[in-house]
Amino acid sequence: MKTTKLFMVAIAIVITSFSRAQSLSEFKPKDQSYGVKKAKDAKRIYITNFTVNYQVYNEKESFKQGGYQLGGGVKGDASASLSVGLEGITNKTVQEITDQLYQKYVSQLKAAGLELISTSEAAKIDTYTDYDKMTGGSINLAQVPGTLTSSPTGFEYYVKGVSKSGKEKSGGFLGNPQMLYAKISKELNDAIVSEVDIYVLFVQDQDAWKGAGANIKVKTNLRISGYESIQMASDAKIKFKGANNVIPATSTVNFAHGKIGAGVTTSYSGALSMPLSIDGVIEDQNYKVLPKVV
Repeated sequence: MKTTKLFMVAIAIVITSFSRAQSLSEFKPKDQSYGVKKAKDAKRIYITNFTVNYQVYNEKESFKQGGYQLGGGVKGDASASLSVGLEGITNKTVQEITDQLYQKYVSQLKAAGLELISTSEAAKIDTYTDYDKMTGGSINLAQVPGTLTSSPTGFEYYVKGVSKSGKEKSGGFLGNPQMLYAKISKELNDAIVSEVDIYVLFVQDQDAWKGAGANIKVKTNLRISGYESIQMASDAKIKFKGANNVIPATSTVNFAHGKIGAGVTTSYSGALSMPLSIDGVIEDQNYKVLPKVV
């Protein structure tokens, strides 16, 4: 199972399809694996999830409480907010890119001699007894704040449920679907379990909230995410002033196989050790908002 090569293919297709970029930064993958040789005879694979997330909007807030100053005087509270949007990205374009990526990914799996397990077969396993079947092909605005989340057209997958806002629940212990891999693999006769989750981001914090005051500094940088997160202004009805939610946004391609105890016998997780910049597509700009005293 040439998992590293498959991961590189998945990332490369996202880049070329999304950006038509003129140049890219250095590609530095990072993977974690064990027991890979134990899956060398595996012939079948089940794709539990295939998601591409495109960031198109970001909003941040900051707040610094005032009070009495050393030496006398009172300093008022300070607050700041910043919104940045990416124009020219349509739902149709996003869906076409995701479909192309998925088709190429499937072709690579088949070229490696693997047979894809159908959703109808997976529907019979105990793990998905109380799960809901979803079908890709439409954009989800509720999954990750400020992003267009897409799954391939016609691609079927299972979720633990869907909230009123439309956010899908992945299931697994504490919402971690990887905790289900071992059980799913065993129930599918030791098949390989695969999951793809890619993030295309364009806003990057630039020393945000460092130093005095409530200033916010960000820059635009189109990239495939490494070990990153999205910081977005909280929309909770009750919240602290200047509160921002932090959502993990790391691009990964995962494989698992077999079961031993509560874990898998084989595991591979590929990610980027640092973000992969896509140059020549959008203009890199710096944004800074100075605090407003209230």
